[in-house]
Amino acid sequence: MEYAPDVWTFFLMKNDIERINDYIINISNDIHYWMVRTMGGEYYHEFVEKEFIAIGYNEIKLDELNRINPDDHVAIYQLRNRIADIYQDPKRPGHIVSQLIRFCKHIHIGDVIVLPGPSSYEVSLCRVKGEVYEGKYLEDTNSECPFEKRIPIKVIRTTPRLTLSPKAQFMFNSRHPISNIDDYATYIDNSMMDYYEKGDETHVVLKIDTDEEVSASSFFDFYSLMSITENFCKENNITGTARETAMKVQMESKGLLHFISSNKHYLALLALGILFINGGGLKIHYGDLDIDLSTQGIFKSYSEYLDRKMDREMKESIKNSLDSLQIKTPKDFLKASIELYKVQSSKRKEY
Repeated sequence: MEYAPDVWTFFLMKNDIERINDYIINISNDIHYWMVRTMGGEYYHEFVEKEFIAIGYNEIKLDELNRINPDDHVAIYQLRNRIADIYQDPKRPGHIVSQLIRFCKHIHIGDVIVLPGPSSYEVSLCRVKGEVYEGKYLEDTNSECPFEKRIPIKVIRTTPRLTLSPKAQFMFNSRHPISNIDDYATYIDNSMMDYYEKGDETHVVLKIDTDEEVSASSFFDFYSLMSITENFCKENNITGTARETAMKVQMESKGLLHFISSNKHYLALLALGILFINGGGLKIHYGDLDIDLSTQGIFKSYSEYLDRKMDREMKESIKNSLDSLQIKTPKDFLKASIELYKVQSSKRKEY
């Protein structure tokens, strides 16, 4: 006998799926991406630990730059001459002007910053969280960086440079203090997050962490999970199908599977299925917490459905494929699920 959830259960399940995305990063399509050099890594650790980026030429004050219209060629020419006078005719005063304007005028809240560490071995992927400001540098403080024009950032992820896509490595070729790297946006997003929204689309990024050859059957097993997820959606009147989901496979280096859909319900359930298979259920250890996600809402409904629809052989086959590809549950999805679980638990305690 098939399980038939009532209307109230339908409502609760849809509400849970939608609320998972309340706890993930949402990126606008209008943001820009920048690489900000750290003086050969000299100021990298301070930028990361104190969460700011900075630019020099302290004699040119922020107030002066704020009054300049970047399209006013006369004002830009005057600033160029002023820089040449202050810094005793530097070789490229025009370059200094463009870097100052870019830092103070073009970098905005929400933009993504790539910070390369010493020798660019390590990189930190960050987001701008505030407007440019000017702080007075005092030599007797703990600050190593003397640059006074600063922008606050939030470090999202720090990773070895070699974990980035091979195509993303080309962005390090620019030696400018500040470079626009919008062309590498997708690679940066997928390195910074593994479950996120961008504009109207939801993205799930599964890292393939093996150097071994990948069997075609591994992808077939993964499609089985996609089909089961689609059937769950159909039976529970939840929108979303595998056909509405684009999949991009990057097999350079260790590679990744990148799923994109305008329907967040389906991808959230697919990620939940990976969590279920990888963990042998939804009992997880996270930090100091031991949590059983299968006791509430959508987690319970979907785990029960997978138990009914998957026999042991299918579960083991999908699990073996995930293991052979060394695919882990997306960390950002796991964090979002736990946050939703905490909210649900606190509400239950209130009653």
